[in-house]
Amino acid sequence: MNSTIVVVLGMGSKTVSIRIEQETLDAVDALVRLGIFKSRSEALKILIKIGLSSVGDVVNVVKISERLFELERTLGYIPVRLDGGFKDLMEMRERFY
Repeated sequence: MNSTIVVVLGMGSKTVSIRIEQETLDAVDALVRLGIFKSRSEALKILIKIGLSSVGDVVNVVKISERLFELERTLGYIPVRLDGGFKDLMEMRERFY
């Protein structure tokens, strides 16, 4: 069963309605009961920030990749030398285009 909760994110922030699984909501409620967070809203705000920071490197790679693809469309080639895993990623991409 999913539950709908509303998260309010600090000053100048937006209110967002989300659906989360009951098991996740139970875990958030347990953190609030233990006094780790004052409310569900505070818990979710902080846990979302932690989650986003843990994928920060992935977000940066995606942004860099998008910029390289943009340069490739504009120039007809990628104007940097690629090595290692990123080179492999770009070669794999070519198989699907």
